[in-house]
Amino acid sequence: MNLKILTSKEFENEIRILIKQKSPITMLDAVLLYCEQKNLEVETAASLITPRMKTVIEGEAIKARLITTGKARLPIDE
Repeated sequence: MNLKILTSKEFENEIRILIKQKSPITMLDAVLLYCEQKNLEVETAASLITPRMKTVIEGEAIKARLITTGKARLPIDE
C-alpha cells in the first residue's frame, strides 16, 4: 500500500481535478468519491478540507436544501 500524505492545498487540488473529470458532480460528492477511490476515511478527509472548500460545500448543501441558513424567521410583530 502506497501512502501519500497530502496537505490541505494538495487535497483541494485533487478534488478540483476530480470535479472537472466527473462534471457535473458536487464538491461533497467528489470528496466522498475520492475517499472511496483512495480507501481514505471520511474523518481523515474532513481534516483536510480548506475553508474555501467548506464554503462551497455549505453553499451546495443550502442549494440542495440539505441544510438551512438559520436566517429564516416568522414575520411576527412584537
